[in-house]
Amino acid sequence: MNATQLIEILNANKFMRSDEEAMNFDFALAELALHPNREYLPALYLVLDDRCEQHEVMYGLIHFLESFEIQDQLQAFIDAIDRIIVKAKEWAMIILYGIINEDLSRNLYAKMLHSTNSQNRDLCTTLLQEIAANESPPLSSRAESVISGATAIDINIDEIHSDISSFIKHIQEGNILVLLQNDRPIAEIKPIK
Repeated sequence: MNATQLIEILNANKFMRSDEEAMNFDFALAELALHPNREYLPALYLVLDDRCEQHEVMYGLIHFLESFEIQDQLQAFIDAIDRIIVKAKEWAMIILYGIINEDLSRNLYAKMLHSTNSQNRDLCTTLLQEIAANESPPLSSRAESVISGATAIDINIDEIHSDISSFIKHIQEGNILVLLQNDRPIAEIKPIK
């Protein structure tokens, strides 16, 4: 069977309402794991569904997703977030908790969100805001740091010289600014809370 057929089996059995569905799901996942291919990551994220009845089997998919290169995982997650949250918001939150709990993935995720399209960035930051509002430190502060990195505004030093009032207005509105010199970040300016 090819990967497309195996992903179809995952989707057909993702609710795992019976032992047979769980076994079919587990079999297809094991076959996919023999030949992992990052091209299928977005489709694999879309297999996640909050209506799944056997979470321990679905965690197998989470672990498989985590076996890919971190940048590939994160990009696929960001690219598919608008479709993931329709049927798998709880699983998306589980994935986010994993991302923010690890320094490398948290920092990379913030950078990747900063450069992605605004719709997906907004969806991801909304989920992160839920974590920040509902958790205590250090989880809340980790979520807030990703939000800050994702929503920071890049400003070239030359722009500051030509329009200082706009620069100050951004800070007064609560924005974090990343100062660039020759298109390289040199400093971060954030408002005092």
